[in-house]
Amino acid sequence: MTEIIRIPNIETYTQKIVNGELILTPKQTYITENELMETNLLSKSDILKCVVNNGEDIISNKSKYLSILVDIWKSMPTQKILQTTTFNMKLTDELGLNGYKWCKSIHMSIQHKNAQHTMKEILHMLKVNNYSVKISIKLESGKIIYFMN
Repeated sequence: MTEIIRIPNIETYTQKIVNGELILTPKQTYITENELMETNLLSKSDILKCVVNNGEDIISNKSKYLSILVDIWKSMPTQKILQTTTFNMKLTDELGLNGYKWCKSIHMSIQHKNAQHTMKEILHMLKVNNYSVKISIKLESGKIIYFMN
């Protein structure tokens, strides 16, 4: 074989040779919290992988914004949730009134918000609880973003 193979942007890949084959794997470039907050998550973003932990235990590994947030809330005392959340919550079942939905696992009604606001609340609750997260999100454009704190 005498052909020259040219690969543009080779610096965006890790390289290794296994059994005489060159294997290229795209590097994961992590964005900052500010970049994450500026990213449009409203139009068809999908969480590919997420792990929230407290240093010892996994708090959540769900792939939906609200499910991750509820898992974080489940790890907290009710009083701490009510004191620190930016979401509107009630201790009674609001039967779907004004956008509230009963969340059985935390025994509260939550007024739902969009993906952008839910992600903002996830980041806020991570700080409140001193939790860490590693998350990858596929945007509508097909681009995958990575964030960890």
